[in-house]
Amino acid sequence: MSEEEQKTITTKSQQLESNNEKLAIEDDTWAELSQDWQSQSTPKADLDELVKNTRKRTRMAKLCFSANIIATLGLIIVFLYGVYDGQWGEPFNIYLGLGGLMSVVFVSFETKLRLTTWTQISDSPDKAIENAIALSKASIKYMLITKISFLPFLPLINWYIYTVSQTNNKDALPAYLMANGLIVVTYLVVEHLHRKRKSEYQKLLKIK
Repeated sequence: MSEEEQKTITTKSQQLESNNEKLAIEDDTWAELSQDWQSQSTPKADLDELVKNTRKRTRMAKLCFSANIIATLGLIIVFLYGVYDGQWGEPFNIYLGLGGLMSVVFVSFETKLRLTTWTQISDSPDKAIENAIALSKASIKYMLITKISFLPFLPLINWYIYTVSQTNNKDALPAYLMANGLIVVTYLVVEHLHRKRKSEYQKLLKIK
């Protein structure tokens, strides 16, 4: 083999190695770009969904807050009318009065909780996780307050049923079963939501 042929073979070999290196670099670059695209698209989609859920829950919280205020005002108005009219009887007026008082205390705590939370959150996508955490934390506290409110309400409703049954000489068992059954079911629903919110809160903390 001549010297010129050896040089030609060496040159082609070097060109082949250079082309292989370029292909390897291009493959690595494309793989890196692909990974970047995948790692950015999914979190972006998750954040968009998180923002939507936060806005939805905020609207629901405001609706619930408004309903609690209306219900409290309704109890107070009915109580005042019952006392003024004097036809509903003392047990019913006491029941409405204490129920309205407990509702006022509940709404007072809820007002402080809601306003504190709503002043912290914003519509900025950059704070999507922080907003979701704040709203989830507020939901946990709200569920806790709701469960605590059952404690004074349970003896009140049972006292009212007992007093009315004694006055009217009627069997109170169906009323006891209905009232206490409704309270138990409501409590279980609140307990389920409470645990669900705490689980979501822990997941959000891990994401943060």
